[in-house]
Amino acid sequence: MNTVSTTHSRPFGLRFATAAINTVQTAQQWRALTIEHGDANFADLPFDPDAFACAITELRDLFAEQDLARAADQLNTLLRTSNTSLELHQLPDSRWALRPPIDTHSAATTLRNLTVHALAEWAAECGRCAWGICTADGCSNTFVDEGRREPQRFCSANCATRTRVAAHRLRKRDKETGGLVVPSQ
Repeated sequence: MNTVSTTHSRPFGLRFATAAINTVQTAQQWRALTIEHGDANFADLPFDPDAFACAITELRDLFAEQDLARAADQLNTLLRTSNTSLELHQLPDSRWALRPPIDTHSAATTLRNLTVHALAEWAAECGRCAWGICTADGCSNTFVDEGRREPQRFCSANCATRTRVAAHRLRKRDKETGGLVVPSQ
């Protein structure tokens, strides 16, 4: 029997949600992502690019909120307006997931509902806004903070490393030039 501890393990829907928010812009990308994440039943939902972009904007605003009281207000408003029930569904890989019924929503509404419900569950589990938007220059990916010692600031190890290397180079350059900006030739 496989048992999975839920203590500080991300709800299944959040991995899908962050991937969708960060990468999906087309029906083909939506289809590929739903198959990759083990729920091809969502692959053929109606995909309206404008509605999907609006849902992503709304969800990015939620990921940007770091005050739990304000995030809870946003989540509660979105939960009330989602007008959907959840169902327990077994995925093809035998995991179980709470999700909106498949046949009643578009891709945008499904992403919105899945994300809002998963973030609400995650906030209740963690007691804080354990999510964010990457602070690396040139990156705006969303992420879910999975309980490291320090609050997470980056979406990936690549962004964290790139930022640390850039800061190191800047300190080194400042030390070598005494803080003066040397014009490049």
